[in-house]
Amino acid sequence: MVSHGWHTGIVLSTNDLGAPLSFIDQQLGASEYYEFGWGDKGFYQAKEITTLLVLKAILWPTDSVMHVVSFDSSPAYYFSQSEVIALQISSKGLARLQTFVAASFKRNSRDELLQIGPGIYGNSLFFESDTPYHLLYTCNTWVADAIALTGAPVSSFLTLRARSVMSQVKSAVQKYQ
Repeated sequence: MVSHGWHTGIVLSTNDLGAPLSFIDQQLGASEYYEFGWGDKGFYQAKEITTLLVLKAILWPTDSVMHVVSFDSSPAYYFSQSEVIALQISSKGLARLQTFVAASFKRNSRDELLQIGPGIYGNSLFFESDTPYHLLYTCNTWVADAIALTGAPVSSFLTLRARSVMSQVKSAVQKYQ
C-alpha cells in the first residue's frame, strides 16, 4: 500500500490481479504493478483544490471514482516521494481483496466499465464507482476496509486520515514478522 500524504492506495502486482481484476491490463496495458485509489469524484479529478470542493466532499455524500495507475518499476522506486508498505497476505485474503477492489468499479447494463478520462499521473485512468463518498467513508476508509478483508488486523472505524491507515498497517506488518 502507498500513502501520498492525504490519500492512500493499494498496489498489486500484475500476478496478484487474479480473475476479478483481469480487465485492468486491457484498460491500461500490461504492466508489472497497478495502484488502485478510490475517492470523491470532484476532488480527486480537480485540477485545483478549492475550499468548496473540500467542503462538498466532506459535508454530504458525493459521487466517487476509481483511479488506476500502471507502472513497471518497483512501488518503492515509482512512489519514491511517498510512504510504501509491503504487506504479505494469504491467498484467501488476496481473493477477498481482489473481489472488493473489482466491486468498486461501476459497470453499465452490458457489464462494461465506465471509464471517464485520463488519470492524474503516469499511465492512469479514472473510472466511475457507485460507492458514495462522505465524511465517514473516505479514500482512507476504503483502503482500510480493503486491507481488513485480507485478514490483517486493520479497522476502518474512524480511519479518516492516511496516517491512521498506515499506522495500522505498520503494526500488522510488525505483528506478523
